[in-house]
Formats: sequence, structure tokens, C-alpha cells
Amino acid sequence: MSELGLVMDIRELGVTEEMLDGIAAGTIAMDGGYRAPDHGEIVEILRASMA
Repeated sequence: MSELGLVMDIRELGVTEEMLDGIAAGTIAMDGGYRAPDHGEIVEILRASMA
């Protein structure tokens, strides 16, 4: 995928650790899943997306 120039993690989009809380606060959890994640879980998902 990287050979095609595709973004592989959100860090490549310019996201920093300091931005994660604000991004999580603006995230809309949609109905239809097993359960809606809380703010802390969203931050952890975003943090994992930086690796």
C-alpha cells in the first residue's frame, strides 16, 4: 500500500498525540454496533492508528 503512496497511519496525515483528545471529542459514534465506545476508548483507537 505504501508503494502506491497511500497513507498508512494517521501520523502521516499530520495528527499528533496532542490532537487525539480533540479528535475523539468530535467523533460521532453511530448506532448499529455492538456498543458505542466511550471517549477514552476512542482515544485509544486513535493512538493505535498512529503506529
